[in-house]
Amino acid sequence: MSLKEKINLVYIDDDRDEAISAYLEESYHSENYDVEYQEIAFKGDTGYESLLESPVVASANVILIDSSLFENDSIKCKGKFSGEEFRMILRKVFPFIEVLVISQNGENKDYEIIPKYKSGSSETAEKYYERVLRTKIDEGIKRVITFRNISRKLESNKGIEKFLVEKAVDSLNGINDYDDLSKDDINRLIAAFQSMD
Repeated sequence: MSLKEKINLVYIDDDRDEAISAYLEESYHSENYDVEYQEIAFKGDTGYESLLESPVVASANVILIDSSLFENDSIKCKGKFSGEEFRMILRKVFPFIEVLVISQNGENKDYEIIPKYKSGSSETAEKYYERVLRTKIDEGIKRVITFRNISRKLESNKGIEKFLVEKAVDSLNGINDYDDLSKDDINRLIAAFQSMD
């Protein structure tokens, strides 16, 4: 019997949603992969840099992040930005992490935002997240596994420069020493996203 591949699933929120947390920790399971679940309680006074520097974030494969995480008054950064904008920043720093954004403001298909469970609905929070969130997580895991499979093939390809292969594989594994963004670089990136609205 072969060992299951490990997937790191991380939920990031400044105000932990008990229903999401319970679903991810207790109800979500994968028959094909060994999913390890962790949570990060984001503290606004540490700024978004704390997430970019977090070993838990760097080793994540799939991240679920709240859309309004960076919009409250305690955030220490230039301007406010949304979880979906932060998804783009994470994509630059960690290109192989799948980031899902969830919001209490409902679905937004233009930005692929998943709506949070609303109490008082006809189904339980667990059934709602099983219906709405499971597929999104499974799709994210499938993309991660695809990249892993491609990286294995890439490592065995002798026709490609070794340095390039190492950097691609390091990036897949959350090692990005060669591509550090400064705080000013990230602030310029945020300003560029905000000017698009």
